[in-house]
Amino acid sequence: GTYEIERFLGEGSFAEVYRVNHKFLGRQALKVFKTVGTDANEIKNKLAEAVLLSKIGHPNIVRVYDAGIIETSDGQRGYFSMEYVPGGTLDSWMMTHEFKRISIKDSIDIVQQICTGLSVAHKKKPPVIHRDIKPQNILINHDIDGLRIKISDFGLAKEVNPLTLLASAKGTPVYKAPECLNQNMDSCAGDVWAIGVIFYILVTRKLPFPIESREALSSDIWQKYKIIPPSEHNVRIDNELDKIIIRSLNVNQEGRYQTAMAMLKEITLWKNQNLE
Repeated sequence: GTYEIERFLGEGSFAEVYRVNHKFLGRQALKVFKTVGTDANEIKNKLAEAVLLSKIGHPNIVRVYDAGIIETSDGQRGYFSMEYVPGGTLDSWMMTHEFKRISIKDSIDIVQQICTGLSVAHKKKPPVIHRDIKPQNILINHDIDGLRIKISDFGLAKEVNPLTLLASAKGTPVYKAPECLNQNMDSCAGDVWAIGVIFYILVTRKLPFPIESREALSSDIWQKYKIIPPSEHNVRIDNELDKIIIRSLNVNQEGRYQTAMAMLKEITLWKNQNLE
């Protein structure tokens, strides 16, 4: 009796998402897990994403309002409610720009906000890595200040081992760094790679590497690929912005920005010198 379901928004491998109206708090998004829990501890484990999000809390990360268990015809399922972002995903937003270029200003603004939100996660002790940054998991909306970005779907996120800063790799292959696929290990620098792929797509409308799936690629094959500077696809990209994007996509993890904070610092500096 608390939530009135308004419409089905979509689903992933593990859950369905609905737009709902809370009887006191208004419109929200409700995530309901597909699998039926056999006991409270099992359901609690599935709600780890909600617990993680409630600890992070940032304007560029989707907010969680409530979590619990509901009875369905199949049995008990976990759910949590979060803020509803009416603008949809970055993926769908980019589709609306299919026949026109996205401005450098908007591209910088989007990537800067992604970095800002992830910086909060990466600064946690131990760091939290998202592991599935991609346009489908970035929500976008317009408010009085312009574009507003919200990072969502922390379902694969993990608090990493503070000694190694690594976690087992999951996520979408096209946005995974070479070391994540080859060594099955993820890191904060792996999140940076995913941001770099999004950045490259925003300013060029192309993937940075001429491949769609990379599960089978080994590290020696990666060394044969040379990224085409974004400026060769878009004349509005200058040398310094080229360097930022290319560094975020360095096939060698050590040569990449190690955290979203490090990448954010250089993007903000470039923006202040060129767009302010």
